[in-house]
Amino acid sequence: MRGNGQVSIDLPVILAAGIALGPGAGLWIGAIGSLTWRELSGQIRWPSVLFNRAQFGITAWASVEAFRVLGGSSAHLSIARASGPLLVASIVAFVLNLIFVIMPVALREGRPLAEITRVYFKWMLPSFFVMLPIGYLMAAVYRVSGPWPELIFLLPLIGVRAWMVLVKRLRDMYNHTIRVLLVGLDAKDPYTFGHSMRVGQYGAVLARYMKLPEDVVEQIRHAGMLHDIGKMAIPDNVLNKRGRLTIRETYTIQRHPVLGSSMLTQVQIGGCARDWVLHHHERWDGTGYPDGMVGEEIPLETRIVSIVDAYDAMTSDRPYRKAMSHEAAVAEILEESGTQFDPIVVEQFINLCSEVNLAAEEGAGHGWDRTPNIPIEELQAEYERELQEYLSRQHLTE
Repeated sequence: MRGNGQVSIDLPVILAAGIALGPGAGLWIGAIGSLTWRELSGQIRWPSVLFNRAQFGITAWASVEAFRVLGGSSAHLSIARASGPLLVASIVAFVLNLIFVIMPVALREGRPLAEITRVYFKWMLPSFFVMLPIGYLMAAVYRVSGPWPELIFLLPLIGVRAWMVLVKRLRDMYNHTIRVLLVGLDAKDPYTFGHSMRVGQYGAVLARYMKLPEDVVEQIRHAGMLHDIGKMAIPDNVLNKRGRLTIRETYTIQRHPVLGSSMLTQVQIGGCARDWVLHHHERWDGTGYPDGMVGEEIPLETRIVSIVDAYDAMTSDRPYRKAMSHEAAVAEILEESGTQFDPIVVEQFINLCSEVNLAAEEGAGHGWDRTPNIPIEELQAEYERELQEYLSRQHLTE
């Protein structure tokens, strides 16, 4: 499952037990037999434990009852007679389980059921394909040989669970890879690291306010976090220059969206976010870079990142200027509506900012207010001093 969800293969086992022993047994086995260690040890709050027990019990009873009503019987488990009722029972179990999972999420987050279903469906679908063959085989083996031969199913069940865990870990690895890239950016430029984390957070907040699908919200968060990753390839003397940039230096800086998108392509992460990173300096009026896109040619997700990128740049301290207030930054963005920014997204952003001070509540509140106030000259002098100390220690050890 996504987020803090768990990977479970309980449903096929519960269905098989219910088919073999009857709907009543399925209810109790579903309610009690699927208890987890986290529930027993108090790691999950008791209201959630009660809900989980009830949903497994109800799902097991309803699916086995559907099997029985359609003529299925544990006494006649030939494929010809049991396949139809078993297919329907599996569908009932899958649909009920899906409903019990998505309803609390939809109520808690205030998001449409259709959207939550689309996001969660792909994570739960494997359990359906496992449930049908394993549920049938476990029930058939129990009917012929009793409980002990059921142990032969441990290996395939463990294998299926391992596969599902691997899928979840791949997602975790994806997030970890993004974090590794940002750690490298932090080592090069702590300001850009904090700025990137804040832009990712602000972008997600704005996207959620605009009622975009939750998986798109997460992609926008990633795009915001990675939008300046190309600055890792920009020389320090250009990236941190306090004075006016030369034409060559301006061109170098303006290459960072292309460089960032290329980096994400080479390490094969970012998905759609790669394109949003590429275009986050495009302008609504077509005067942006690198491609001079106009209006709705610019992806909506990019238009969101562009606004929160500008907002954070204005509300952050830099060595050469103090941060603007929240109100002044919002007024500046409103002034650029229709020229630099999409007017519709600006309107949504203004409405959001009338309710929330992003810089105070979503930036500093997450510990990402890591903007260094030390002038570049002092940072360089500190670096030279530490370098000389390091070289002295190396000389003494030789």
